[in-house]
Amino acid sequence: MRRLVLSGIGLAVLVAVLTAANLGREGGGYRLDWDLLQTPPREVELASPARAEIIETISAAGTVEPVEEAEIAPQVVGRVVEVFVEDGDRVAKGDLLVQLDPTAARASLDSVEARIERLRALIVDAEEDVEKAARDLSRTEQLARRNVATPTELLDARSTMAKVQAALDVARNDLLESEAMRRMSQQELDYTEIRAPIDGVVADCEVEVGEVAIAGTTNLPGAKLMTILDPDRMQVRADVDETDVPLVRPGQPARIYLQADLLTAIPGEVERVAPRGRLEAEVVTFETIIRDQGGPDSPLRPGMTATVEIEVRRAPDALSVPIQAVVQRRRKDLPDSPELLAWLDRHPPAPGEAIGELGARYVTTAFVAVDGKARARPVDVGLSDERRVEILAGLGPDDRVIVGPFRTLEELKDGDPITEADPETASETGTPP
Repeated sequence: MRRLVLSGIGLAVLVAVLTAANLGREGGGYRLDWDLLQTPPREVELASPARAEIIETISAAGTVEPVEEAEIAPQVVGRVVEVFVEDGDRVAKGDLLVQLDPTAARASLDSVEARIERLRALIVDAEEDVEKAARDLSRTEQLARRNVATPTELLDARSTMAKVQAALDVARNDLLESEAMRRMSQQELDYTEIRAPIDGVVADCEVEVGEVAIAGTTNLPGAKLMTILDPDRMQVRADVDETDVPLVRPGQPARIYLQADLLTAIPGEVERVAPRGRLEAEVVTFETIIRDQGGPDSPLRPGMTATVEIEVRRAPDALSVPIQAVVQRRRKDLPDSPELLAWLDRHPPAPGEAIGELGARYVTTAFVAVDGKARARPVDVGLSDERRVEILAGLGPDDRVIVGPFRTLEELKDGDPITEADPETASETGTPP
């Protein structure tokens, strides 16, 4: 009951206000003008679609690394007797970095070389024995043909020839094996001198004199001695999302932004894209390499965090509007205009979409000013960048498009009364161009 009384009082007050307003009008009529309750026109900013270059980009996070990098690890086990470099030293390919104790390797090489000398002398003696046995066999065969030598003497001569020839063959095989062992021993001795495989700068030098260097790829101390990297050629290893990677191609221009300076763009270029994705935390990404094109003064350093923007598509002369002018509206909130019907023809429902859900479909929309009212225009859009979006259909260069303020665009409906804001006032609101 109390609620009904309050509602009646409110209605009486409203009628009284409207009556007083009408009494003050010229002519002093008592007719109520319900137009006084209408929403006042919204102040909006207007602009016509214009031609502009639009560059579409995709972004990805990554890490800076050198193009060429080599981990220095020993090829043989040995105690470190001297380290010739430290972190930050620049080295050339072939420079001596670390010396391992060569005593055991040199002794092994000396032993093999001594054996080779003995085998060579043995081969000389065996070759002489073979020559002598060959002469004896030839003479015995001649005597046997004249029945001077007995069959036993001929058999003994042939047996002697076979034995000395076998001894020569064994000596020669032993020499070949020993020469192979010498090459291995020489290589092991060479491995005690650890040299730079590339030109670059020393980093992560973890070796000290007296340590035992361990051959292999394990994580044991001594398995990795240092790293040599090329500081003049850098790249960014970025993870591109699976939704963006179909647009990425080698050779596309890119911009690199460092976490330490997000305002300065460093030129780059896509080098390669991984053929297989990688799943981490339920997100599939593709490893992409962006080569630094900033030249010798580039600020990129290994290990830095970077963000890359890759230019994937470009429209050099696109009819476009400010990006905030394009909004989304549900189908049920738009009038059945010819423009909407044409848009729906161009964008049929997805397979399996229920008829009852069609009213809830979102329609890409721009609002234009027509006779002091906002009119919704369904539009087709193309490329977009941070400021503008390409219009493929739905707007023409003579239309007056509502481009702001942003909050007004969020709430604007078809048919709302509007008035153009003063350009100076609009610029003070900070609406993006």
